[in-house]
Amino acid sequence: MRTGYWLLILGLAVLVTGLVTMWRGTRQAAASAAIMTRVGTVKEIMEGIVDPSADVVWESVATNITAAGVEEKAPKTDDEWAVVQHSALMLAEAANLLKVRGREIARPGDVNTKSGPDAPELTPAEIQEKVNRDWSLWITHANRLQETAIKAWQTANARDVNGIVEVGDAIDKACESCHLEYWYPDLKKPRNERAGSRR
Repeated sequence: MRTGYWLLILGLAVLVTGLVTMWRGTRQAAASAAIMTRVGTVKEIMEGIVDPSADVVWESVATNITAAGVEEKAPKTDDEWAVVQHSALMLAEAANLLKVRGREIARPGDVNTKSGPDAPELTPAEIQEKVNRDWSLWITHANRLQETAIKAWQTANARDVNGIVEVGDAIDKACESCHLEYWYPDLKKPRNERAGSRR
């Protein structure tokens, strides 16, 4: 009888501890959300942070063939490596900005980003609808970008020129995978199934 009593007390203590922990976690998450001010849209974060940061990583190591011959480009000095490190870090942190719930895809007046009447791009409203329909998929793509950006940051810290080329390719694949899902998903389909196809 006493054993059952103590087991009941222990079980209640575990339950109460779990509920208190969950309650504190919910309050902390709500407090964090309350102090964050969303300033930029997804489009603005892409144009202002993601694209320029990724470009620095992609362009930091290159082979250029000119009339004068083959020219190899790679960071050499502390300052040159620091630029790549900082850009990779910005890219990794930008992924956190993309994971903030309630951030708009574009400004209300930015109703259409299509490059032509039959262009494959979705409008901001169509992208927003896809994101809202499956938030977990959006997070998966943001996490993939962040993982590759962290690798780029670590690779730049290690000053690994060959590694930058490899991780640059991984960043490109992460970006393209997301774009094929949200920006121009029609391009994933066979040509005869695409919207506006004449075949």
